[in-house]
Amino acid sequence: RTATKIEANLNGAVNSMDWAYLLIKLMETNDDFEAIALAGPYCHEARKAAELGRSYANWLNTYSMDKDLNACIVRASEARLMAIRMREAADYCLQSARQTPPDTTFLFTDLFLQNAEAIGHDIGDGIASEDFHILAQKLEHAVRIFHNTEIMAATLLNCEDLKTAAKKGLIACTEAMLNNDWDRAVLYARNAAQEAEKIGTLAGVCR
Repeated sequence: RTATKIEANLNGAVNSMDWAYLLIKLMETNDDFEAIALAGPYCHEARKAAELGRSYANWLNTYSMDKDLNACIVRASEARLMAIRMREAADYCLQSARQTPPDTTFLFTDLFLQNAEAIGHDIGDGIASEDFHILAQKLEHAVRIFHNTEIMAATLLNCEDLKTAAKKGLIACTEAMLNNDWDRAVLYARNAAQEAEKIGTLAGVCR
């Protein structure tokens, strides 16, 4: 589903020949590839295609290409090929799984539950330290997990509430880090922890 979305977005962007529009679509595509890469499904070729696609789509990553219109068209074309490769790999892995069920199953529920638990631990440890420096470090890590969760949720069906909880949690963490009053910082941090709990509760709803 994500690969099909990427291919459609990039086809339209390349055909538009509008540099600004193409840049926007490349960054949106970067998030879509990132969601698959972060999820880390048990399908090596799909993961590999997602990683390569993410690299092509991130135009801030110059590596051997410039950022002009022609270079971005090349990036978009290569990213589109990675999307096709990702879809074909996923289809092959699904066919193989139907014939020979894998020893390890992959569920987004488990992934979201792990993220919610990690955030809870980070925030709990940060508050218990009663130290702004340690709290800030823990919140920085929680922000990254909230962000990754939001990106993954955006690619799934029936996952809007979980995505909203991730966004609210990220905002609460940021508010906590910006506050120079310990009690207020803790209040925001606890609000973020509550949003993480919501993610755990909603984990089984997304498809």
